[in-house]
Amino acid sequence: MWVHRFGRTERFVHWSTVLWLSVALLSGLGMGDDGGSGPLLTVHVAAVVMIAVGVCGALLFGQHRALFAAARRLFLFDRRDAAWLRARVRDPFHPDANPAWGMFNTGQKMLAWALSTSVLIVIVTGVLSWSHGGEGGLHGAAVLLTGLLLAAHVFMALVNPSTRPALRGMVFGRVRRSWAAKHHRAWLEEIEAKP
Repeated sequence: MWVHRFGRTERFVHWSTVLWLSVALLSGLGMGDDGGSGPLLTVHVAAVVMIAVGVCGALLFGQHRALFAAARRLFLFDRRDAAWLRARVRDPFHPDANPAWGMFNTGQKMLAWALSTSVLIVIVTGVLSWSHGGEGGLHGAAVLLTGLLLAAHVFMALVNPSTRPALRGMVFGRVRRSWAAKHHRAWLEEIEAKP
């Protein structure tokens, strides 16, 4: 049995961001140290702009309420998250400290905050670097940090056996009920309680 996890708007924002972030990363790597001008710089800047265009387009033409609801669940921490973090501080390897998660668990929320912050830093340091004629080592460090965080996200989505089934939700919009019951029980109970 399947349960609905993400609608078209949430999936569009995710994959649009992935696409344009990849184009920005690859064009930036292609420019190397000589990133001051040329067609690759145009592609690089356009890709960053397209990330914002995708989000704005989804807000204007998509299911903005569903997008805001998913974002609220992803970026707001609740008492389950606080309890889980306290338990991790007391005993990092305690096996019984996993509460009945909502739509997202604490790790997903922390990664979302870290990635969003690092992408913002990449954009700010990129603009500062470009305005100073391509000089600025902080942009490279910010890109490296973002790349490491993205690698962690990709690992959890594609490689880690316990979280890999969640990818189906971001591709097709639904996940197996049995997986949701095991990993996001409070969220499953919440959606099944709705008429």
